[in-house]
Amino acid sequence: MQNTVGQPIRIFIGSSFRNRVEEKVFVYSLLKHTRTPLEINIINGETGSVTMHNGEEKRLPAIVTDRIKGATAFSLARYAIPHWCNYEGKAIYCDSDQISLADIAQLWNYDLADCAIAAVDVKQAESGKDYVNTFLQQLIESPEAYYLTSVMLLDCAKLKHWSIESIIQGLNSDRFSYSELMFLGKTFLAHVPTSVTRLPSEWNHLDVLTPQSKIVHFTDLTSQPWLFHHNAVGAFWEKFYLEAVQQGFVETDDIEQAYQRNVISKRIKDLPQMTGIGGQTTNYFWRTWAATCFRFRKTVKAWLSLLRVRKQAISN
Repeated sequence: MQNTVGQPIRIFIGSSFRNRVEEKVFVYSLLKHTRTPLEINIINGETGSVTMHNGEEKRLPAIVTDRIKGATAFSLARYAIPHWCNYEGKAIYCDSDQISLADIAQLWNYDLADCAIAAVDVKQAESGKDYVNTFLQQLIESPEAYYLTSVMLLDCAKLKHWSIESIIQGLNSDRFSYSELMFLGKTFLAHVPTSVTRLPSEWNHLDVLTPQSKIVHFTDLTSQPWLFHHNAVGAFWEKFYLEAVQQGFVETDDIEQAYQRNVISKRIKDLPQMTGIGGQTTNYFWRTWAATCFRFRKTVKAWLSLLRVRKQAISN
């Protein structure tokens, strides 16, 4: 399925009120790197709805909204995308905490090989070490295939059997686990037969930046650069943030509201005012010092934990 010249690319972004700043930075990065018209539809996990590109609001059924909670409350809503598209054409899904470095038309035109979904295989994912150790290692070591659903190309016409109500009912009745659902595991795919093809890993680089990166995903909630100072590629996100502010994508009210909600740090709140060499120097030392303190506390905590284990072993 190739894109017709000038045909808008349909994108759904999983977001919420608390994710508004990173969402707008992501939208800016998408538009910066393409000349193809985009139809951007924003999923709001807090309200259980999607605001379509034309302003129309569509709501999720109660069986889904009853399960909505947490920092990524929009997670389940991605499975309603084929329904929202009337099971016609293609759609791209992305989480809001990402930066696009390539023309999204390349993803839109990716060869689905007659499959319904293209997504990055977890075993091929490039990721920061902490995120692998904490979240992905068990999936990587499994003989079964798992996929990152935070970036997906969907052929909605091949997903007519996807019913969000049926999927949630299967989850509620333990037909498959939440992890199987979110990583397109075997038990979920057996419940809702769906063909998946592998997407090159550069379309979903997890907290890493390489010359091949096409989408960088700040997925580790303990190091996202708008809240924390120790992310290894945090300065990269800040560059796009400042550009988005300068271009009017992120407004002063967005920044102020995010700070009041405690979803961005004071440094990120103040960053647009840190201009010139002096401002850049202040930001660099602020970020570096805060990151150093974080790593020191983490090291001390690890040592104390090790000492407690050794003390317990000796006492036994």
